[in-house]
Amino acid sequence: MDSNEFKNFAFISYSHRDMKIARWLQRHLESYKLPTEIHNDIEAGSRYLRPIFRDQSDLNTGILSDELRKNLEESKYLILICSVSSAQSQWVSDEAKAFVDMGRLDKIIPVIIPDGETAERELFPIYLREYFTLHPDKELLGVNIGEVGKNKSLVRIVSRMLEVSFDTLWKRYLRQKRIRIISITTLSILVLALSYIFAIPVNVLVSVTPETSHLPTGESVSVNIDGSDYTVPINNPQTDDVSLPGYKRFQSIKIIVASQFFNNIDTIISPGLGIKRILHIPLNRDKTFSIFSGTIFDSKMMPLEDVDVNVAEIICHTDSQGQFTIELPLHSQRQEQTITLKKDGYSTIIREDETPGTDLKFIMHTDDKRRK
Repeated sequence: MDSNEFKNFAFISYSHRDMKIARWLQRHLESYKLPTEIHNDIEAGSRYLRPIFRDQSDLNTGILSDELRKNLEESKYLILICSVSSAQSQWVSDEAKAFVDMGRLDKIIPVIIPDGETAERELFPIYLREYFTLHPDKELLGVNIGEVGKNKSLVRIVSRMLEVSFDTLWKRYLRQKRIRIISITTLSILVLALSYIFAIPVNVLVSVTPETSHLPTGESVSVNIDGSDYTVPINNPQTDDVSLPGYKRFQSIKIIVASQFFNNIDTIISPGLGIKRILHIPLNRDKTFSIFSGTIFDSKMMPLEDVDVNVAEIICHTDSQGQFTIELPLHSQRQEQTITLKKDGYSTIIREDETPGTDLKFIMHTDDKRRK
């Protein structure tokens, strides 16, 4: 039969007690993808060693059926699973004999399943043991799974079937194995990364530090994190951990902090790659207690120019409109201050409980002694 006429790449002959290894061998041989350079050199159009025929009859002794014999004739190779069980099987022996009778002894590939006690030759089918006794010059080299393991045995079988170097196929197998490991590792890392990003939340904790001073404060601090409002006491202005969805790690989130007598904070942050982000936000005092500004008039409600205005040892003079402005540094700010107003010809005004403001008004009267 011409090689183009073979229907099966191989015929697997085995004892029913070796069913598991026979199924494994068939499955892996049929899924073995041929290298491109080898595929281009062989007659078959498929990139795989398909089909591999596996006898699924009762495997009892008896005469081979015409159908089995036909499948043997249409198989390019005979793979003999040689074990303690198959060594006693007349059925396996008859299949081996049929292949030899077709003049294809060199196309038989023995796969040895050792039991640790029986010699390798004694695991061959009955017919082959008798045949080699009569023909000592003939020899079949088996693939011993017990010695080299399943993977290397599979590659040895393929190299026999393709009639190519085992080393070439084995190196290719190792390269593919490395590629698979790298691919699986990369995919695993990607899955873990995506799980981390989307499944594990990121916690944001906002710790607010109010600027230290002798001034009064409000009762609480309002914190808005990514659209959600939280209120914390002014004496312990720190939020609990705010849990955000994992995908927020790569987004910018808005944080707004507000409290009475302090400047509002409106900022954007990125939570980052971690599982927790602690954000420290300083709160600076607004100008509630820093500005003394207003107008000074005489008794006729005319603006007084060049009046000395003294608040916390900071002095300024009114302009032609009688207006003045003093801005105190934080360390000088108080809820109430002493303000002193002086101008020649006018009675000095000293007010010890003046509250800071931006629209203060004072009236200065002429000095009574000068009037006399």
